[in-house]
Amino acid sequence: MVRRIVATYEYESPGSNNSIWGSRLRYDLGKGGNTEQWIGASYAKENLGARKFELFGADAQIALGSKGRLIAEIAKSNSDSLDFGSVSGMAYRVTAKGELFKGVTGDAYYRSADAGFSNNSTVSFVPGQRRYGAQVQAKIAAKTSLKVQYDHEDNKGIAPTRLNTLDELLNGQTEATPGARVDNSLSTFSVGVQQQIGKANLNFDYLHRDRADRLTNLGGSSDQLRTRLNLPVARNLSLFAQNETTISKDADSIVSDRNLIGLNWQTMPGMNVQLAQQFYTRGQRSGQAVTSLSVNNEYRLGPNTDLFGRYSLLKGNSGLTTQASMGVKHSLKLTPGLRADLSYEHIFGSGGTRSASGGQDLPAFTPGQSAASLGLPSGDNYSVGLNYNDGDRFTANARYEHRFSSTGNNTVISAGLTGKLSPAITALASYQQASAANVRLEGLGDTAALKVGLAYREPQDDRFNALLRYEYRRNPSVIPETLLIGSGTGSKEHLFGLEMIYTPDWRWEFYGKFAFRSSRTYLADDFTASSFVTLGQAKATYRFAKRWDAAIEGRWIGQTGAAKFSEVGWALEGGYYVSPNLRLGLGYSFGKARDRDLGIARSAGGLYLGVTVKLDQLFNGFGLQKASKAAVPTVK
Repeated sequence: MVRRIVATYEYESPGSNNSIWGSRLRYDLGKGGNTEQWIGASYAKENLGARKFELFGADAQIALGSKGRLIAEIAKSNSDSLDFGSVSGMAYRVTAKGELFKGVTGDAYYRSADAGFSNNSTVSFVPGQRRYGAQVQAKIAAKTSLKVQYDHEDNKGIAPTRLNTLDELLNGQTEATPGARVDNSLSTFSVGVQQQIGKANLNFDYLHRDRADRLTNLGGSSDQLRTRLNLPVARNLSLFAQNETTISKDADSIVSDRNLIGLNWQTMPGMNVQLAQQFYTRGQRSGQAVTSLSVNNEYRLGPNTDLFGRYSLLKGNSGLTTQASMGVKHSLKLTPGLRADLSYEHIFGSGGTRSASGGQDLPAFTPGQSAASLGLPSGDNYSVGLNYNDGDRFTANARYEHRFSSTGNNTVISAGLTGKLSPAITALASYQQASAANVRLEGLGDTAALKVGLAYREPQDDRFNALLRYEYRRNPSVIPETLLIGSGTGSKEHLFGLEMIYTPDWRWEFYGKFAFRSSRTYLADDFTASSFVTLGQAKATYRFAKRWDAAIEGRWIGQTGAAKFSEVGWALEGGYYVSPNLRLGLGYSFGKARDRDLGIARSAGGLYLGVTVKLDQLFNGFGLQKASKAAVPTVK
């Protein structure tokens, strides 16, 4: 239900020697009943200089009879953390489910992650948490089922600190900043009966919670009764009601008492509309009420209109748990080839709650493996788009999207076009603009990027090809690479590039490139800094045999402005074609000349080995063109 955007940023400073590699081995054991069986092992190692990380793992899935299965995973991590020093930890996960006897099913689980265990590639665990439990469900009569369940949870470690300032974003860490220590446990025992009475289903559960907090006074025991009724009142309309009441003297410090009543209406096949009202009577949300109107799944009302929505009720064991969205999309044909797209969506947020693992809030962002501390803010989103298609010669699109909520507003504008100016010239352009969309960050300006390109290729004679591009960027670097790019109150960049390739016959190929970038950074209201970077590049390749070629390349980069410099790089290279799409190259580089925008070459002088792979036939021949006669070698 919860959708997250995971952003990865990597910057290597000059002279750094970072590396990462991994491997995966899996052996299939064949099918056991209806279950795939395997044994696997994984290994990953990362070296980031001051920070090193190593992860070992093994996993298996085994069939338990014809209707059951066992899944087991184990992992060990070793890391050198800037905040925690040298730490290591283990993680385990075992789940088993199946039929114990006829009419009796059971499942059990065990999950554990040491406080020192780390793995930033997944958010499926909370560091320092151990959970285990079991459940047995038996059908004791034709319309009666009995369920017994036990769950235990231990939280021991350090919760992450909320990061909300602009300085914390621009100086982000790869790991969560240590916050408050947590040391608590929770045991929950429940027994319940499900009874079908006519068309109605009645569930009655007794829950006993024993919570121990060794750092605060939030511990204690509580007993709660939970009753739920689902009653069909019409063919496509049902009423549901739920009551959770604490019968002990003290209520649980995290799970609140509540009353819930609602209607579920199946308006048509594939679409449910649900209206629900919740009242919290005891606990951390005492006195609060939540009204929700949600739509499940997606349904096409007509050829151009779709209703969509999603809703989740996450067991109510971590505070306010309603997370949902609902919206509508409509496509309108204005003229032949021109279509408008309209959409609206409302998101029901979860807000901030207290939990045993440290609580959820609405921080601006969370680094590393601290995603469990993220709450979901509510808001509204609408968009308007236009799409134009004039056959194969011209296409264009534009879109305006705006999101607003109590935590902030955000606007995204995008546009693009592609078209043929002539049989040999193709033009394309795109524009994107976005404002900062975050809960508590302020002071970040809009980011905008305009790209325009022209490509030349004569269909009847493609010995000469050219590509011209222009880019405009405003505030392009959210995380700065240097002092003068993206780290002040604003920045603007203009980029121009021209590339040409000439192939007079199948043996010779000549390539040339000229590009420059103009940058202006506003460090303060009365102080600016400018720089101008220019690149010149030329390369000649001669194919002296069917599989062999030789190449010589020269590059020059120069900069004017606050930091003047000039770099010249030369390279000699020989290549061997293993296949028409795979080339191995061995060369020697004299000096270096590289830039993040104007092209990447060897970053240092010396011997180098290169592998070039041509990717084609990816989309059933899409985009392939017949080679011209001048490019086909003549066999004598």
